[in-house]
Amino acid sequence: MTDRHGDDESFLREALPAFLSEAREQLDQLEQLLLELEATPDDRELLDALFRCAHTIKGSAGLFGLDEIVAFTHHVETFLDALREGTVRLVPAINDVLLRCADQVRRLVARVDGSPLPDGAAGDDRDTLIEALAACLPGAHAPAPTAGDGAAAAAAAAIAQGAPSAHQIALHFKTDTFRDGFDPLAILDYLATLGTLSEVAIAPDRLPTFEALHPEDCHLDLSMVLASGLHAGQVDAAFDLVREDCIVRVAAAGMGSQDALARIERMDAEPRIGEILVASGAVHRTELDAALDEQARLARDDRAVPLGQVLRDSTGVPRQVVEAAARKQRGRDGEDGRTVRVPADRLDAVINLLGELVIAGAGTALLAQKTGVGELIESSHQLGRLIEEVRNGTLQLRMVPVGETFARFRRVVRDVASELGKDVQLEIVGGETELDKSVVEHIADPLMHLVRNALDHGLEPPAERVAAGKPPQGRLVLSACHESGGILIRIQDDGRGVRRDRVLARAWERGLLEQGVVPPDDEILRLIFEPGFSTAETVTNLSGRGVGMDVVRRNIEALRGAVTIRSEVGAGSTIEIRLPLTLAIIDGFMIGVGPSKFIFPLESVVEVIETRPADSFDVSSAEARAHCIVELRGQVLPVVGLRALYGLDSPEPERSSIVVLKASGQHFGVRVDALLGQHQTVIKPLGRMFRSLRGMSGSSILGTGEVALIFDVAALSQLAAHSPRTHHDAPPAAGAPRPLAPPAPIAPIDLEGQPT
Repeated sequence: MTDRHGDDESFLREALPAFLSEAREQLDQLEQLLLELEATPDDRELLDALFRCAHTIKGSAGLFGLDEIVAFTHHVETFLDALREGTVRLVPAINDVLLRCADQVRRLVARVDGSPLPDGAAGDDRDTLIEALAACLPGAHAPAPTAGDGAAAAAAAAIAQGAPSAHQIALHFKTDTFRDGFDPLAILDYLATLGTLSEVAIAPDRLPTFEALHPEDCHLDLSMVLASGLHAGQVDAAFDLVREDCIVRVAAAGMGSQDALARIERMDAEPRIGEILVASGAVHRTELDAALDEQARLARDDRAVPLGQVLRDSTGVPRQVVEAAARKQRGRDGEDGRTVRVPADRLDAVINLLGELVIAGAGTALLAQKTGVGELIESSHQLGRLIEEVRNGTLQLRMVPVGETFARFRRVVRDVASELGKDVQLEIVGGETELDKSVVEHIADPLMHLVRNALDHGLEPPAERVAAGKPPQGRLVLSACHESGGILIRIQDDGRGVRRDRVLARAWERGLLEQGVVPPDDEILRLIFEPGFSTAETVTNLSGRGVGMDVVRRNIEALRGAVTIRSEVGAGSTIEIRLPLTLAIIDGFMIGVGPSKFIFPLESVVEVIETRPADSFDVSSAEARAHCIVELRGQVLPVVGLRALYGLDSPEPERSSIVVLKASGQHFGVRVDALLGQHQTVIKPLGRMFRSLRGMSGSSILGTGEVALIFDVAALSQLAAHSPRTHHDAPPAAGAPRPLAPPAPIAPIDLEGQPT
């Protein structure tokens, strides 16, 4: 015999990670909604969404018996209900309390699985926060009643503050109410202690004929209006002890079908028609539960009845309200569809298998070409197309908008700016730009440090900004866009900028530079990323310990990315982070230099041009073979030669090509021997021996089993721009103009290597 209790516990253990993930997402959304409400505190849709977040966390936590979360979130939910009802208005002080409540719930969630607590979240403020919420509610400062139970006392206090509200109550008593020893009149007596009862009436529809009347059956359906200072949730809570004997429905007094229709039209659609009707106030939760039970009973009798029909029959909700809810549900289904949660490790396993499938598919295509059998070649091509479609679709599953990460910094900017006494406006640009989820997860911490650094070091206090002729409010911009097959993230501020003299002084002091040595400006700025480097005069909670910027650079480079900084004293700073879109599979353009094969990210390739035969150039020096410049449509194009740059031991070909690439908005060329076309590239990490190899970001296994290195186009562009030389003689003297190489007969060709 199966142990049902053991099965339930096993199920809950397996489902708990899903709850924790959802709870953290709901908390992130709750925090963002609170920040949005600072600008529009009376936005009903945002207030409704805020309440749903707290309600979802509380309800889900209850399923797992997480009583601490349920108890605290209940207080937050009650307060948010007061915000929705309009008896409390959201002001900055209340917003601060609610944000601290979100932090407290986050601490309680972290405690469930022992995960690290958020920064600065070590304390437990439950009692303090509950008192703060209670103090913000109407009647909090009214004289305490000397008699009566808790609900009556709360009602009296609220009424004393002049905040009465009326609710329409419907009570549907079950037939066995009397047999269970319950007296319906006790409900009326209790409600009278909460406020003023009026319009008490009995619905005659359930009353049987005198002949059919049984003295132990209850046939009461009561309706009434309760005027009190309680919110709808508090009134509903008064019936917690009698749920088994009656169905309760609480709605704002005077709310008819038109009000319900208006609420349905305004709301964001819920996944199910019943939830829409409950959220609109047309149906109570207990009525929905009873209708679902009735629908299930009818289904067991082979009678399929829509839930809307069951609700109309049991509650009398108007047809037009049910139809409006059904339309809202269809709209939700058509627009958003359904969401399936998949553990990240399972998705990673699929991506890894897909990479192996791509490699195997490439090998199959090569074998088919060798056979020369037309049908087999066509079949391998079709297989390759299908693999590419599966690849693109699977990789899209891991792509998420980077704006979700950016949005987290609204709270950081708000809190840090307040702590530092600064007025800062955060602007987010390009939040819809998508990036691999694994990259997003690893970039969050470096971004956090850079944002805090900009707030602490970069942006000035209002008085200092006004004295410098700037507006008192500082501006911090987080932006993202696609560039050269990757993503470019910028953190810009209009602050004081980096003082190079202070950076140099600190570099000399720490021995990072020889005393008196003054490198170029860009190299001075790069010193900021050295371990232990800091220009802060004092150690604060945010900076001054020399820990952070070096970790930022190390973490970004671990993602095959690069970070650079530009700054102008008095005008501000811009930090640019370049990252690959994905860490798994990309479209590549494969080239050959001698027997070696290399891959460029396809999105970085602009065009390919054909040069004159190599023997017509003077390539007697290694420097000339590694770097040169050519003229392309009247523009100077720096060109790097891979053979000399990496010391490849193979003879120069009679003819070569130049692949024109784009990085950081600049064009440069790479001279190659052979163009091998587009190639699906499965990215593999570089071995320990090659990790320090400049210009490379990874490797890939080809269908033949060979290994091809993948270029880091941004790093390669720096190598191309370094110490360019002409094809001719020795370097020109200082101050002399640099002659161009003899213009090659440039003929643009397509990616297959054929002249166009």
